[in-house]
Amino acid sequence: MFQVNAKTDHGLLIMLELAQNYGSIQPLSALALNLKVSSSYLSQIAKSLQLAGLIKSKEGVGGGYFLSRRPSSISILEVLESLSGEIKIRCGHTKNKNCPHLKSCQLKSMWPIVLNDIKKSLAKRSLASLLK
Repeated sequence: MFQVNAKTDHGLLIMLELAQNYGSIQPLSALALNLKVSSSYLSQIAKSLQLAGLIKSKEGVGGGYFLSRRPSSISILEVLESLSGEIKIRCGHTKNKNCPHLKSCQLKSMWPIVLNDIKKSLAKRSLASLLK
């Protein structure tokens, strides 16, 4: 099904750090220190978040990263999908047209409903809601 990898986990942690300090610029070195990972690793993750328009950066002395919008307007779904791509159900039956259970599978009609519920829930929950 859907799984959160280390990159996505750390990306969400970056977003939460920036949300906690909304309105101020956080240096990459401080984020790395707080999250106990390397700056180069966080830089790769931050690039994905920037490309998605979720964070911005300021170069030079006093530079770093900051949220592009209020924490209340950034959904967890946006963050997860910016780092991992679209959330999908990876059912072996749907990919394997030769699956012996394909015609009689009772799960294949259930997965789209469950996926929709997961996405709705993640879309409703904002970064701000995780800070409470």
